[in-house]
Amino acid sequence: MGAQKKILIVDDYEESCTLLKDILNDSYDCLTTQDSTQTFDLLSSYKPNLVILDYKMPGLLGVDICAQIRETENLKYIPVVFVSGAATIDEKIKAFEMGADDFVSKPFHVKELILRIKRLMDRDNEPQSELVASNLKMNLLSRRVYVDNNEVQLTPKQFDILKLLVGAKNNLVSREKFLEEIWGDTEVTSRNVDSQINYLKRKIEAFKGKISAVPSLGYRLDVQEG
Repeated sequence: MGAQKKILIVDDYEESCTLLKDILNDSYDCLTTQDSTQTFDLLSSYKPNLVILDYKMPGLLGVDICAQIRETENLKYIPVVFVSGAATIDEKIKAFEMGADDFVSKPFHVKELILRIKRLMDRDNEPQSELVASNLKMNLLSRRVYVDNNEVQLTPKQFDILKLLVGAKNNLVSREKFLEEIWGDTEVTSRNVDSQINYLKRKIEAFKGKISAVPSLGYRLDVQEG
């Protein structure tokens, strides 16, 4: 049996840190800090497999930490989950735009949190290692994307959106499917799907195909092979 995977928990409330650690400690090695400014030192020394962030903290906001993680080469593929209370829909959308993988609102159901964490921890156990559409290639293990062998920098949500589109190429992917498979029970709207699709289109503009909107339904990746 291999070593336990590690979770770094960053929350300025001691009670929240203790609760999350107690919930997850049976399955994962958990380290907590109430000082958000220590996050990057701990990321370097502890090397977690997943990070849990509060949204509003003194020092560094959770969204600022998330954005920096996504901009740091050796950290950008670490799953980031927000566990936070009293967040507005705009704050949740901002978290996803900064690269969050999930957002769990307090109070939360313990089993739901455990299942969401497990889903992200198991993400690297993909049965298929690569998806290809024309001059675009997705490595599902490293979660890297290439267009004409040039790497394209995507957030985790953009990667997962593209994965659904490439997997269903030339077929419709409904907005409901994006929301269900990528955001789960998180309270976001189809506006967030549209926003991420627009970002994605700009990032893969050299792709020899296109992401087409299907009015009132969703999106389709149109590509001709060969």
